[in-house]
Amino acid sequence: MSDFWKTAISHVQPNQILIRGYRVEELARKRSFGDVVFLLLTGELPQRREGDLVEAILVCCCDHGLAAPSTDAVRFVASCGVPLQAAVAAGICAIGDTHGGAIEPLARLFEKATNGELDLKQHFVELKRSGQRMPGFGHPVHSPDPRTVVLLELAGQWGLSGAHVRLARELEAATASLVGKHLPLNVDGAIAALMADLGISPVYGKAFFIISRAAGYVAHACEQQVSERPFKEVPAAEITYTGPALRAVPERKNDGT
Repeated sequence: MSDFWKTAISHVQPNQILIRGYRVEELARKRSFGDVVFLLLTGELPQRREGDLVEAILVCCCDHGLAAPSTDAVRFVASCGVPLQAAVAAGICAIGDTHGGAIEPLARLFEKATNGELDLKQHFVELKRSGQRMPGFGHPVHSPDPRTVVLLELAGQWGLSGAHVRLARELEAATASLVGKHLPLNVDGAIAALMADLGISPVYGKAFFIISRAAGYVAHACEQQVSERPFKEVPAAEITYTGPALRAVPERKNDGT
């Protein structure tokens, strides 16, 4: 028998659904969604309150208003009369390196720094010199970010903070001296540090954003389709044309071919 697919995540056969070896009905009876997300991402169920912290992260990331470009994408697409899943997919597809993409690279930086492979403070300074931003620090709206405050508070309360959170806090405290301006740790930075302390691979950095924000996208898509007018277009006054002025189309030359 050829192995067309291989997976260690789930196994389905008549009258039985296993998630990482556990019956799904037992998980439904005994465990939270946060526990199961932790199980899916790490392969094992939480031994302490890791699942509660994962669930708190998902709650904190579920929505951030219409200032988020991915949510705008959902509303625009939903206004075109497409099925719900198409509008939600538009939002998920808008999650990229500059929107929801700071968690993974910062988690990798935290891991390198705690392993002694990188001086993160010097790295911060070098990014500033080259005109780049340090992912996970600073926010255009929040100072401090209320999501960061509650997540780090809960992690400390549940004994889940470790070397990566300490490093993030040290770096936050040093930002004023490093780059001339205090930059608070934002929710991306908090999640990156917490992921590293929980032993969740950085490859899942966008996963928290995708899983949680999908719920917000559903709410926005349905609100747009039920309560708002269809065909949500940008007002003409908000569009600036920067191309050539009106010009005539020249006749095509007859080159004899």
